[in-house]
Amino acid sequence: MRSLALAVLLLALPVAADAEEIPVPSQAEWAGAKKSVDLPNGQRVAYVEMGDTTGKPLLLIHGYTDNSRSWSLLAPYLKSRHVFAIDLRGHGKSSVPDCCYAITDLADDASLFLDAVGVKKADVVGHSLGSMTAQMLAATHPDKVDHLVLVSSSMKPGGGPGSWLWDNIMPLRAPIDPNGKFMIDWYWNPNPVDKDYIDRERAESAAVPIKVWHGVMWGLSAYDFSSLAPTIKAPVMIFWGDQDQLFDVKHQDALKKAYPSAKFEAFAGAGHNMFWEFPEKVAKVLSGFLGTP
Repeated sequence: MRSLALAVLLLALPVAADAEEIPVPSQAEWAGAKKSVDLPNGQRVAYVEMGDTTGKPLLLIHGYTDNSRSWSLLAPYLKSRHVFAIDLRGHGKSSVPDCCYAITDLADDASLFLDAVGVKKADVVGHSLGSMTAQMLAATHPDKVDHLVLVSSSMKPGGGPGSWLWDNIMPLRAPIDPNGKFMIDWYWNPNPVDKDYIDRERAESAAVPIKVWHGVMWGLSAYDFSSLAPTIKAPVMIFWGDQDQLFDVKHQDALKKAYPSAKFEAFAGAGHNMFWEFPEKVAKVLSGFLGTP
């Protein structure tokens, strides 16, 4: 009788017929695992979908000249979430328009992407350029962003003439040597990073068209979010590696001033890409902020 009663109870429980766990692709599989969606603004956005399709949506937005692969080391620790890791325009397998690469353009793509894949609201994590895109997305579409996580971020990155970014990026010409000094410096990390990952990431970055390197640089040089921060209503968390050579403690002080209620986590000894160096540690703090299902 107990067995019969248990069987009846199990049959009565609601079951998500479309529930699915999408595995995290290996480094060799990553590029081939990308899907794409056409947006109404004419852009095609490539992305990798992972995790529990019944889990809470999580949008991951990568940094300057990276692509969705940037999240491949962190993703295995986020399997309980329905993860969408996108390629920004000009990066990875997404469209490469002649223009435009301002933060507002990237944020508009991210908003339209969420619409296209049927996600009404998501937690959003952005790294570097992606963190600025995420800020703009949260400001312009507050109904679409639940929690906001800014990784290696800045309110005003700078990048005009005289800055390291401008003086190294604007002279770039194709082809870029993925193993040359500039690319080695571009992907410098103070701690070891999985070699299979970083070799592939650096090669894909070197293949990003020069017009994208330059277009994003112009967009970053004109970007200042300090006066718009109060428009963001989502809870904010800031991640920073204290060896970050791009956005130092002054950038972090500006972020904390702009978001006085934000949680702040500094990773000692880590660099600009701390979630490549210490993915499990970063995932633990991230899950604590977002909430573990």
